[in-house]
Amino acid sequence: MIMETLKIALLCAMLTLIPIGVQAQASAKEYKAFVKNADSKVVFVTGSNRGQGLGWVKYYLGTGDSVVATCRKPKEAAELVALSKKYAGKMLLEQLDVVDEESINGLGSRLAKHNVKIDLLVSNAGVTLLQDFGEWTYKGWEFNIGVNTIGAALVAQMVVPHMNDGGMVLQISSGAGIISTQKKSNDLDPYAVSKAGLNMLTKKLAARVKDRNIVVISMSPGGVLTDMNPNGKLSVEEAINIMSKTISTMNMDNTGMFYNNLGKVMPW
Repeated sequence: MIMETLKIALLCAMLTLIPIGVQAQASAKEYKAFVKNADSKVVFVTGSNRGQGLGWVKYYLGTGDSVVATCRKPKEAAELVALSKKYAGKMLLEQLDVVDEESINGLGSRLAKHNVKIDLLVSNAGVTLLQDFGEWTYKGWEFNIGVNTIGAALVAQMVVPHMNDGGMVLQISSGAGIISTQKKSNDLDPYAVSKAGLNMLTKKLAARVKDRNIVVISMSPGGVLTDMNPNGKLSVEEAINIMSKTISTMNMDNTGMFYNNLGKVMPW
């Protein structure tokens, strides 16, 4: 049963690599209303159609902040569509595929055109494609690293120019990416390498934006119960509440580091 579930997950994951065609974009009218109403923090969330991404969107809308919610297929994201109507003027629903440079650059152009300024980037989009040694494939490794590492890098490169000085980039990482604690090979190998790469990206990016006082951190959310982690102990709401409180206390003394959800420094 477990192997069958993983095969289904693998098939669904690989479908992400197939071009998705034209997707809806926020209108000029929606951008105008969004910018007009952005009187508090503006948060940009990737992978916001489900799991933790959706949790971040709900959390910040609930605190009165403005949110740019992004995902690959916004027209099919029923909960996000409903939220965009409920929070009209405070939420933009935008198409973003983190492994498609045209999609990334297109959204960057729209942010620039409408002068959207961002305070917090929650780089949440990620995949967990399991492949054990002996079953490794180029596509499997490419998929994990493409989304979890390269995608995060290109999104950060696009968003940072639109960020206010003193903002924050929060990269959702994992304890699986800790090199010093890895004891043996398992089916998380490609995922673990991609998250270790994400942590290196945090270090490199922090140095790039230090002069603008932009804090860049990686954070392990802990065991969160989602469709990608059926063994998680924390609900999405619990995890987001914990992490949001933790990042609210962080400043430039914390930049370029890797933390757990409570703010404890994690080893590399």
